[in-house]
Amino acid sequence: VLDVSQSMATGSGGVTSWTSGVASALQYLDNSSGMQAAVIFAGAKAQPVFDRLSPNLGALREAVKQARPKAERAEPRDALEKAAKILDQAEGGTKELVIISDFQRSSWGTLLLDLIPSDTQVQFHSVAGVDKDNVAITEVRFASEPVVGQLVLLEVDVANHSEREVKVRCRIDLNPLQRTLEATLPPQSVRTLTETVSFDQVGWMSGWAKLESNLDVLPDDDERPIAIRVLPPTRVLLISKQNATEIPSSSFYLQQALSIAFAGQELDSADESDLSDRVKRFHPARDNLRDALACDVFVLDHPGQLSEETLKTLAAQLKRGKGLLYVTSELVDAVNLKQLAEILGGEFQPPVELVPDSKANMRKDLFVRQAKSREAPFSALGSANVVDLLKPVRFHGGLATRATSEGLRDQVLAELSDTSALLYVSGVGAGQIAILNTDLARSNWAVQPTFLPVVSELINALLSGRGRNHCVPSGETLVTILPSTVSDKVSLSPRTVEGPPPADSNYGTWEWVANQGAVVWNWREPPGAGIYSLDDSSGAVWMIATAAPGMEADLNALDKSVLTERVSGTRTIGY
Repeated sequence: VLDVSQSMATGSGGVTSWTSGVASALQYLDNSSGMQAAVIFAGAKAQPVFDRLSPNLGALREAVKQARPKAERAEPRDALEKAAKILDQAEGGTKELVIISDFQRSSWGTLLLDLIPSDTQVQFHSVAGVDKDNVAITEVRFASEPVVGQLVLLEVDVANHSEREVKVRCRIDLNPLQRTLEATLPPQSVRTLTETVSFDQVGWMSGWAKLESNLDVLPDDDERPIAIRVLPPTRVLLISKQNATEIPSSSFYLQQALSIAFAGQELDSADESDLSDRVKRFHPARDNLRDALACDVFVLDHPGQLSEETLKTLAAQLKRGKGLLYVTSELVDAVNLKQLAEILGGEFQPPVELVPDSKANMRKDLFVRQAKSREAPFSALGSANVVDLLKPVRFHGGLATRATSEGLRDQVLAELSDTSALLYVSGVGAGQIAILNTDLARSNWAVQPTFLPVVSELINALLSGRGRNHCVPSGETLVTILPSTVSDKVSLSPRTVEGPPPADSNYGTWEWVANQGAVVWNWREPPGAGIYSLDDSSGAVWMIATAAPGMEADLNALDKSVLTERVSGTRTIGY
């Protein structure tokens, strides 16, 4: 078993853990009379050269010479499972398992030999270097998925795995965005470098974050690929049977609050028609929801009884990363929500259920008894005691609630004086759903100064479930749901933007999955580090960046005593 993870590239002056490991493997594969052998490369997924022992040592030696470390972690369990199967097939003779690795603690710390036949001798061969000082970029992300024309926080995690203080200079090249971030890192620390940025065009951006003039033992982790999608301005579909000319009404208050919030998000003055297009009204009895899916968040307020087709469409969109805010105030809302929960199945586990109550109209003069001040959306009020800020608010209407056994009580963000839930947020697939349990027209909250910032932040929170970082671990299975604009009739073609191309030009499969209501990209072993894209006739519809997990930067190895005593158990171990 030869470790091919990224940490094996550690070294200097042309001598690395990898070169030592290859030399050792070739020695073990020396032409001994009558010997049969197998070689397994231990990366994120173990790769045997042959699926059984072979006397063809020359072919095994050549495979070792051709191999290279990969930008991925090692998964010892997978390698040992394959080794055990090969050893179980062996008939007679002496069995020996040789593991050549740097025995990096983060990957090999859970090593067990329980799968290996008891009659097999085990030899640990460590090629770990003495110098383990390493400075690396371990992650690049955005605090939220960027929206064109809006500020967003870029975050770069840099780890200093050394006993000395280091000054780092990180260059971000994300055409057309270019930035340089600098910081001083104490010994054995991780620092997040931040910069507020904005983008002036919609679409996919790709590039790299790189440490400049960073001389250490593992150059491979001095850079990290970036792939990010810049979205158009947030669009909301307001689903209501209430007439737009009915003023005041609950849906009127919501539409006004959302329009004002969106106007305040723009860096430059926005055209009024553009702002009005961002909040569209939809009448569920007259309009077809499938014709109105070009939105990011669905807001339901007095929608009446929803059809099964509408609820299934909403469920599919939630799973694909869109948000849903449901203002519940009528008995029919409890029925709609129950049917939606049945469609979503185990993916939706709300902390409470709405209880249809004929006395709902008697719910009045309620006030907030408990709210999570430091969590969105109430954190937008900037107070450690939101309950005091909400004292002037009186809530009327809404439905009684009852705790469920499946959901997490922490999802309830605010409670009313009768202990019913006012607001909760729950994840559903790649999206999120929020329930605001009150009648805004009968309550006075919509005319209070606390209403607008909370609604605005709630919409932002619902969008936070979307991907912020399209970097996935190299060598590990990728399964991602493509956007709702990609149908089963769209022809897609893959390409390598930067980095190593996949073996045999295999970019996986992208197929329509009926229970997801979406096209799903499934790629068993994406290479790395690199940037890869699926394109339609107009350009990229989805991009991913691949790199080794950040834990590969920590080069600390297991002590000899751990391998020869704890791991060995009663087995005799060589080291």
